[in-house]
Amino acid sequence: MPKILVVDDNEQLSSMLKDVLESWGYTAQIATEGRACLEIARREQPDIILLDIMLPGLSGYEVCSELKRSAATQSIAVIMMTALEDLESRIHGYKVGADNFLIKPINYNEVKAIIEKLLKDKQYRDKLEESCNVAKTLQTFEQLLLGQPTNINAPNMVYCKKLLESLNWDDATAKKALTAVMLPPPAEVAERTGLSTDQIIHLTDSLKMGRWLKPMLQFLNAPVDNNDEYRAELEKQDCLNAAELVLLVNRYTTLLKEKQDRELTFSILKRESSVNKYNKEVLKHLEEILRAEKILESIR
Repeated sequence: MPKILVVDDNEQLSSMLKDVLESWGYTAQIATEGRACLEIARREQPDIILLDIMLPGLSGYEVCSELKRSAATQSIAVIMMTALEDLESRIHGYKVGADNFLIKPINYNEVKAIIEKLLKDKQYRDKLEESCNVAKTLQTFEQLLLGQPTNINAPNMVYCKKLLESLNWDDATAKKALTAVMLPPPAEVAERTGLSTDQIIHLTDSLKMGRWLKPMLQFLNAPVDNNDEYRAELEKQDCLNAAELVLLVNRYTTLLKEKQDRELTFSILKRESSVNKYNKEVLKHLEEILRAEKILESIR
């Protein structure tokens, strides 16, 4: 639920705005002076701040300038509220970083339209920021592997896609599985670079998706029969199924490369299943996929 902070020393106006915002489904808070606004903004990270220009202590201009100067709060959208209609006031507001302006007395239809537009813009920026961070992290992984490109036709990628198609899981789970299977194993990167596996896994800390990717990589990097400590966090991040799929795919393709026999490889997986707690649904679908591959080969 989007969070909006109302900053105005007129308590009646602030309270009214808060009630209106909450009736629209937003979470609203109130501050009556500039320093309180900065404190709440750093602590609560609201999506939008409705900021009056004329405040006791720090002015709205000074507060806005400080918000936009700090890395912790610069992405928060600021709508400045003023009774002044002169162009110079608005120009100065934009110079200190205001994202939009409201002229008092406030028109609530205008407030709603501006908030909806800013929230839509913020959602787009968040996605763009995440995409850039993902690209940078993947690029770092590739550089650590001496520039080796990801092989989209690698067996683990192929079987991951086949399983996801067969299982028909939701799109979010599928994307998590595909992301994890694309990345080189942290232990392999560590061996090539001299870094520790923990240092490699911590590369995900800068990503928003790191909240689920980090425990997934930890789970996949742990000994298969001793990864229970990560399951609770994976369940919390709603990606245990994706992690278990990648675990099974990686194990199957590693064994297949060694044994060069699909039936023998799968029989080993079945024997390991109870100890390694493989996902039974994924294992069943993998067996069906391998059976179908065998039938197709016999027809050819």
